[in-house]
Amino acid sequence: MRLISILLICFLLKPSKVVSQTEYIDVNSSILKESRQIKLQLPRNYNASEKEYPILIVLDGDYLFEPFAGNVDYLSYWGIIPEAIVVGINQVGHRRKDGLLDEVEELPTSTGADFYEFISLEVLKYLDDNYRTTPFTIIAGMDYMANFSNFFLLKQNPLFSGYINFSPDFTPLLPKRLKRKLDKIDNKIWYYLATSENDIPELKNKINTVDSYLSICNNPNVNYRFEIFKNKDHFSFVADAIPKALNSIFEAYGPISDLEYQSKLLTSSSPSNYLEDRYFTIQELYALETPIRIVDFLKTADAIEEKELWDDYQNLSRLAKREVSDTVLYHYFQGRYFEKSGQPKRAIKEYQGAYGLESAGYLDSDVLLGKADALIQTFGY
Repeated sequence: MRLISILLICFLLKPSKVVSQTEYIDVNSSILKESRQIKLQLPRNYNASEKEYPILIVLDGDYLFEPFAGNVDYLSYWGIIPEAIVVGINQVGHRRKDGLLDEVEELPTSTGADFYEFISLEVLKYLDDNYRTTPFTIIAGMDYMANFSNFFLLKQNPLFSGYINFSPDFTPLLPKRLKRKLDKIDNKIWYYLATSENDIPELKNKINTVDSYLSICNNPNVNYRFEIFKNKDHFSFVADAIPKALNSIFEAYGPISDLEYQSKLLTSSSPSNYLEDRYFTIQELYALETPIRIVDFLKTADAIEEKELWDDYQNLSRLAKREVSDTVLYHYFQGRYFEKSGQPKRAIKEYQGAYGLESAGYLDSDVLLGKADALIQTFGY
């Protein structure tokens, strides 16, 4: 009886949802001539899907990995950013030699050059060979290693698309190198730079110099964001900066906000075209095939109603049939088009065609059948 009780308790305590778990992996490096440990967090439903995911490389993974992994898990759970594979490079006992630069050229040298190639040629290859990855990659670091991460950007073909720099300890030549690179770069690049009000003065001066260069960059391929966190010091601001950095890089990914609705969707001549273009942009920017969200379909319908662009329901229904054919949306959009274009019989048929289909937000088959009944009573069919 006692055994049965224990088993029952274990069953009741078993998590009902898949959760992210951290794997510790030893990568045998022929470049470093030693084994180095990385931490890896896969998305919650990685094993249950065939999707491909962006990669986030976190330097100083011994203390930065967990806060990054937690934020990625939380923000992606709510669809604010995409799910991603988070990888932390543990650097305890290796940090100084990993970031070693030539004192004159200020470029990775000796053990620093080896670490640079370890990430470029071994870590990323290991991830691509063993996991389902997209070409969109981000690297993040703090102070000493944040400075080092910028050398991946200075390559002729930058290794990463996104760069997160927390209180970087910039070397003297790097500010102008960054400016020259970003002024002319042809690739889409996201560059996030952050410091704090009470950061180390020497670092703040260097960071402000870099900001003075990058803030006047007019290259449309560069998405640059600089933030100073008030009432924080060198270490405490990072907890606030991580979600800000992730949101900055994936700003175009999340659902349509109220601000975007007012400033872009309502001002568009075709809300349905804006919606379609928006998701094409997500695919183009982040190499992600993202289905159109139900909430964005409904916001687009709200814009059509507010602007009285009834013909636009035709295109919106086409998108709904392609993306969410198992829901009531296609029939609702078609029904609204026919209802507003003076074809009540066809509207009734569309509304009735939603019977048994899945709901979409506040719309379900009962709502659509109710609209059909109201039209029947109004027109006496």
